[in-house]
Amino acid sequence: MMTRRTFAAILPSALKALADPAESEASRYAPLEGYRVHYESYGSGAEAVVFIHGWTCDLTFWREQAPIYETHRSLLIDLPGHGLSDKPMVPYPMEFFARGIEAAVLDAGVERAVLVGHSLGGPIAYTFIRMFPEQVKALVLVDATVSATPNSTGFRSAQQAQYQHRAQSLIGPAGEKYFLAQIESMFSSKLSPSLRAQVRAKMLATPEWVRVAAVTSQSELDPPPPGESFNFPALAIQAAKKGTEERAAAMRSIFPKLRLEKWENSGHFLMMEDPARFNRSLEKFLSAL
Repeated sequence: MMTRRTFAAILPSALKALADPAESEASRYAPLEGYRVHYESYGSGAEAVVFIHGWTCDLTFWREQAPIYETHRSLLIDLPGHGLSDKPMVPYPMEFFARGIEAAVLDAGVERAVLVGHSLGGPIAYTFIRMFPEQVKALVLVDATVSATPNSTGFRSAQQAQYQHRAQSLIGPAGEKYFLAQIESMFSSKLSPSLRAQVRAKMLATPEWVRVAAVTSQSELDPPPPGESFNFPALAIQAAKKGTEERAAAMRSIFPKLRLEKWENSGHFLMMEDPARFNRSLEKFLSAL
């Protein structure tokens, strides 16, 4: 386990990017079904930018977005099971994460949100939108893909089989090795070695039961009705790779106003690889709302 002394020895930029939120005066806890959801609150007002991290990450992955959340009312959320939030041994379907976001939003007195979801945070944001559409002003997807679940028994059965296979691949020593390989595949040369080390440490620190349940718990939400869409502003900041344009086109069937911004030769953690560029894009999007 990484000690505080080891952590402090890392480059200052890495320390800033992944600072321990326990020492932040912005830290808050919201109640959720007998558990606690940790979040950080910046600024005041009824509208906020809500940052949603990805699978096995935590709110510190948004540290380089401080220029945004120091000038805009913002919430940074540790999803249930992650960061400083409680980590119950329960299923973690998308709607559980979405309720965790709502708990923080309500606790902070926020009425409408611009959701910024990275990776798995994108599908979680989409679930939040389906459950609480009146609370959403706009959406930013950061190397994330969302899709509507088909309303068919066959799809659900196939999905369950896929989840069972995925769970087996993530359990035990072999699962740890597989998980580490998945993490390595997310990096590009643009992410410094020190930040790579911190990303690995934080993702590997997420309990195995959370790691597995977060990507294998089947949703109990009804599938969306045919043609359901949301006509608010949306931006997808994506690493350019095979199928990026096609995925964006499919997402426009859900978010007709979605604009795609592709980053060439980038990895998965776009907001950490080039925070200045990312913050400019996000600021431009926010200023146009």
